[in-house]
Amino acid sequence: MAIRTPSIEFAVGAAEAMSLERLAGWTLTAVSDRIWLTEENGARDVWLLPGQRHIIAGGGRVVVEPWPMDGGATSHAATIRLRPPTGFCWRQWRLPGLRPGSQAVACA
Repeated sequence: MAIRTPSIEFAVGAAEAMSLERLAGWTLTAVSDRIWLTEENGARDVWLLPGQRHIIAGGGRVVVEPWPMDGGATSHAATIRLRPPTGFCWRQWRLPGLRPGSQAVACA
């Protein structure tokens, strides 16, 4: 029997950054490209390669953006996956900028 864990995938454009809030305990995964993130009051910046994960420690703001591998300008969006903590029940949660009706309604 396979148990599916709910998650949300979204893309952040090449020259964009996304700010997320109140996600303590959530797992952020770089799906398609290298990304950079920093947490409010965090001690360090984090770079993730595709497939790598980071568990968000604090409940403050998290800023995430694509970060090119070669140090040059990136020309495409990075896909990012967010997964809630195990046992966390979430209802009508959605990322800023997503249209109504695209919110997730599930319990882990």
